[in-house]
Amino acid sequence: MNSQTIITILTITLPVLGAGIGYLLKTNIEKKKALTSEVTKERREIYQKYVNLMIGFFDHTKEKKKNSDKEMISELFDFYKKYVLYASPSVIKSFSDYFQFLYKNNGNENFDSKKNLNFMTKIMLEMRKDLGLKNKGLGKNGEMLMRALITDYDSIIK
Repeated sequence: MNSQTIITILTITLPVLGAGIGYLLKTNIEKKKALTSEVTKERREIYQKYVNLMIGFFDHTKEKKKNSDKEMISELFDFYKKYVLYASPSVIKSFSDYFQFLYKNNGNENFDSKKNLNFMTKIMLEMRKDLGLKNKGLGKNGEMLMRALITDYDSIIK
């Protein structure tokens, strides 16, 4: 084979090979993007349920309805069943930290409302981060997320 034949073969083969590799990469990227889009959609729905649950908890508190700790933990367990497959590791860790706090303080007369609020808002902060939202100015643990719902917020947080 002479050099002219080799150059001709390479001129034909390399673009075809490059196009094939490019097609495979593009297909792989599109599949990942579609999966990520579906997961993000599921996350939004599941995270919204948590936010609704927490805001509902504060709404019941304001209306002086007694929502038992047992009932709230049961609702959180239902939420956990659904989110464990879709939530990011940081959300799962924050949720686990909150449950550990609830277990340790179950029935405790000196329940620390500030810590409870910090754990709840930390989960929301991590959820926002997971969805790609900015959290600047919301506090270290996202405390500002609940400020509109708590009458004596400034005295509790300080």
